[in-house]
Amino acid sequence: MISATVAANAVPSLLKPSRPETGARRAGAPEADGVARLTLGDPREASRALRKEMASRRMQGVSERMRTLSLMIKADPRSALKLAAELARELKAAVSAYQEAGGRNVSSGDMALIRSQIADARAARAGAAAEAAPAEVEAAVPDPDVEFRRAQQAYAAAASVEFQTRSIDRLSEVEAVAGSDHGFFNQVKVLVTGLRKARDDIRHESRSALQPPDDDDWKAADRAQAELERQIDTAPSGTSVRA
Repeated sequence: MISATVAANAVPSLLKPSRPETGARRAGAPEADGVARLTLGDPREASRALRKEMASRRMQGVSERMRTLSLMIKADPRSALKLAAELARELKAAVSAYQEAGGRNVSSGDMALIRSQIADARAARAGAAAEAAPAEVEAAVPDPDVEFRRAQQAYAAAASVEFQTRSIDRLSEVEAVAGSDHGFFNQVKVLVTGLRKARDDIRHESRSALQPPDDDDWKAADRAQAELERQIDTAPSGTSVRA
């Protein structure tokens, strides 16, 4: 984590923001507006965001069909097991598509790190802004050397404010994207837990069913579940910033 003392003069360790553009930032301009700002004017990012959205919809489709699965377990465990395998394959396809669009399995620790860096950068910006504020006149006749040093310090502080503002903007963009990834994979993991429970319930109901699942049904379902969980386990973790 970047301390507030160092943040004023160092790029956050998570990423290196681009160099500030020529010209001063408009006073009071809002900070980054998350994914919308990140994708604005960048067709590559817009395409990735669209593909992520489509993958999320596929995942939501699996979520909606989980209720149907739960209703089938008692009535027809064999058909329920086949549906569970189908849902596992569909969820794997959604995770794969999301990953191909740049999605990552972002942890709660990753999110905490980003937010900590944003807080540190904001604290550093506030400190630099205080240094950049005009000093009170202490003498009727100012000392030119003292005034020159103050002007230098004020200029450096203003540059630091600009730098930290741009760092905060970029980190806020990263936070928005990482938050979406974190939410997607959290929902996927909830569905995986639901599929595991459904399989346990199917196994229990199969003991008294007239037509229980056969060995081939279980092999197909086991394979689909294993492939789904392997897809999640091998997904890239952490956060990423694209050029």
